[in-house]
Amino acid sequence: MSALDPETAKRVANLTFQARKAVDGMLSGVHRSPHRGASVVFVEHREYRPGDDLRLLDWRAYARSDRHQIKRFEQETHLRATLIMDRSGSMAYAGEGRRTKAEHAATLLAALALILVRQGDAAGLSVIDNAVQKRLPPRTRPAHLEELLSELARPPKAGVKTDLNHALNEVAERASRRGLIALASDLLDFDDDALAPLSYLVGRGHDVVVFQVLDPDELELPFDDAARFEGLEGEAPIEADPATLREAYKKEINAFVDRCQQRCTSLGARWVLARTDEPAEHTLANVLTRGGRKGWAS
Repeated sequence: MSALDPETAKRVANLTFQARKAVDGMLSGVHRSPHRGASVVFVEHREYRPGDDLRLLDWRAYARSDRHQIKRFEQETHLRATLIMDRSGSMAYAGEGRRTKAEHAATLLAALALILVRQGDAAGLSVIDNAVQKRLPPRTRPAHLEELLSELARPPKAGVKTDLNHALNEVAERASRRGLIALASDLLDFDDDALAPLSYLVGRGHDVVVFQVLDPDELELPFDDAARFEGLEGEAPIEADPATLREAYKKEINAFVDRCQQRCTSLGARWVLARTDEPAEHTLANVLTRGGRKGWAS
């Protein structure tokens, strides 16, 4: 944390607090199911925990660091998760008194990362907008988790457009091993094939979860006075009277959300609406208590 500038450090600390609060606010029940494989492909070290097989202690590492460390092998990682953060311009929106969609999405993914790493699983991150802008491969080390949280805490850049199809195809090309794929995005990409790469991920055996993050303002258009609406991804501004448009607008936005849900489920992914005015722990509990097809949490 000392290497971060004060503003970034503040964002990371707030994100970490919100994520832990979300985790602590959930009902207990997420369990760890260690898988002891016979693979000899070494992956990484992790700190020794009571109950670990003493035969896996790396005494050479202990001699160097004076810390007990366990050798982890390819088959020992029970789950490899790739968290996908949409950081396009539209994710910067925040209703009055609420956090931005990007901040809410970051809390969801950070809390999920904490749960996974606490179970001994590996969490990675892909930050996307019109392409993959940052990639952290799945790891279990505490230092890796800190790097992941630091990256999640970064805000979106104004004017950056969304291209989910291109970005998700890039993620899919690298996600070769079966695991969990969790996408947090407002899904504001109206291309008919925007979510098509999810089918490839599901077909490869991944458990895919989509958090559609939206602000209540986007769902309800609660404004009363005529206003100038400006797009966050370079769209031309529009002068409009919300009161006269509200009924038609809500019909359109509800149809859009329904299409997103139907598209995700038809491709084999799980979908959940993540409103920014609802606690992240409620959204996570909604997903975790359903249980994944691969049994990654229950």
